Amino acid sequence: MSEISKLRSIDRVVDLLSRRPTCVALTGAGLSTRSGLPDFRSPATGLWARLETLPEREARVMTLQGFKENPEAFYQRFSFLLEKILAAEPNPAHLALAQLEANGYLQAIVTQNGDMLHQKAGSQQVLEIHGSIASATCISCYRADDGLIHWRRLLADGTLPRCSHCGGIMKPDVILSGEQLPARLAVKARQLLRECEVILAAGTAVAGGPAMDWVEQALARGKKLSIVNASPTILDLAAYATVRADVVEALPLMVQKLSG
Repeated sequence: MSEISKLRSIDRVVDLLSRRPTCVALTGAGLSTRSGLPDFRSPATGLWARLETLPEREARVMTLQGFKENPEAFYQRFSFLLEKILAAEPNPAHLALAQLEANGYLQAIVTQNGDMLHQKAGSQQVLEIHGSIASATCISCYRADDGLIHWRRLLADGTLPRCSHCGGIMKPDVILSGEQLPARLAVKARQLLRECEVILAAGTAVAGGPAMDWVEQALARGKKLSIVNASPTILDLAAYATVRADVVEALPLMVQKLSG
């Protein structure tokens, strides 16, 4: 996409948002990678996808069943990711979305990320459909707890996260292979995307999974889709506007134009 085409597409999105329709953002790995975090779920390139190329025994460690069988091995692999996530800071794209919400242009964010960066940036209405590291749940008694306390202890001295009530192993509340999406969050996210007037997809290829189904259902109901992503997506041709650009460049520029 040429610079002129990119700016025209941005202006098209800005014009749409300036009318103040009900708008929900759908975000993915493309936002978090710009904060230095690995891509977890993109097809073929994401961390979970790359696990599929490993020998079955190694890949199984990061699945739900593998966690239950050998939580020590899971946390050995997961610790370096936790360290990166806890150290990460929101980038200009996160901050721009928070500003859009604060200025009344955005009603909520449905995100495929579980790194809390939207909340750190100041966004208030965030639905983490793939779960979040913010909490953890005991696999024995199912009590939930503040995950950050456990993760800091794990990183400090290698202490395996255990339930303070029954001593069972605590699992991070992120969706592993073999798990379903949290039912209540999934229902709420689908409802938001189906009922809003505009979907702003940023940093996501919207390639497969429930989120793509929800967006396609919204399009079938006449909703407008605007896409901001550095690479092509499967829904580009169905979008009202497609901005082929880095989210840390395009989203702040939209905020600037709306404010000006």
